[in-house]
Amino acid sequence: MAGKWVGFGKDMDVNTGPWELTFRDASTSKATLDHYNRSPE
Repeated sequence: MAGKWVGFGKDMDVNTGPWELTFRDASTSKATLDHYNRSPE
């Protein structure tokens, strides 16, 4: 899926940007969950 997000900044300015949700792995093992358990970039 892909789309666009909209939100307000600290000074009430409108911010927008693209977003994307990509299927990566169907595994739910601890190693896989640990690999994806990180802060956003």
